[in-house]
Amino acid sequence: MTPKVDGILDEIARMPLEDQEFVDGIVHKRIIDGKREELHANYTAALEDRKHGRIKSGSVSDLFATV
Repeated sequence: MTPKVDGILDEIARMPLEDQEFVDGIVHKRIIDGKREELHANYTAALEDRKHGRIKSGSVSDLFATV
């Protein structure tokens, strides 16, 4: 880990347990939100690719037939 992360973790460790749990909850929710945003961005990009014909669909056999 980077020294900055170590410092943050040391600061959190010095907090009362209730505050540590609060920080944990906030960080957990932010991670979930970040993953949700990333998933949405990937979905939107896939829709754009499909709209502009940059993707193909078919079976595995179809895929190997083009190689």
